[in-house]
Amino acid sequence: MTYGEQWALLSARGFDDMFAGTWIEGDDPDEIARILGSDPAAAVPCGLDEAMREYEPYAFKELVWLGEHAPGWTHAVTIAGPRPRTDLLAASGRRFVQVVWEPHGLGVHDLYYSDGVTAGRQSPVAIAEPGWPFHEYVEGLTRSRPGLIDVFTGGPAKPVGSLGLWLDNWLILAGRVSGRLIDERYLDATRRLYRIPI
Repeated sequence: MTYGEQWALLSARGFDDMFAGTWIEGDDPDEIARILGSDPAAAVPCGLDEAMREYEPYAFKELVWLGEHAPGWTHAVTIAGPRPRTDLLAASGRRFVQVVWEPHGLGVHDLYYSDGVTAGRQSPVAIAEPGWPFHEYVEGLTRSRPGLIDVFTGGPAKPVGSLGLWLDNWLILAGRVSGRLIDERYLDATRRLYRIPI
């Protein structure tokens, strides 16, 4: 895998204005949707291209495209509105990681996580610090690289330089924790679009 490959797949599907992906322990998407406050009976089966017709970052509605990711894991991708509430997931005792890219805000957010017992946030500049629950998955991931050039344009953040490295680090870590990186087959699958009350 090369630097930027995970983000390139998501960017090609239209997530440039915001991406919030939440990898959640568990094989039952409806159960996870209920934890988030959704009514599974109202969910709509669809592919990602169809779901992206509803793509509306910062909307006053919350829609997630949610379904099986890897054995034992479900993935929720925010299509409209804010990222799913991690406090609800933490209260359920499930492991999860949540990656957020927001070019009109912080760029790369801290990683929101729970190991099933402890929930918290990890800064991308502290990825290599020992002692946080998912430290075992960071081999080869660093906060910086020799020769890495940061470009600050004053406009929306771009996933280049340190921001690009940090975003890809979080996406790779999420893949390692859940047992599967994002790939075209994942993005071409049919999952369900759930409405979550705000």
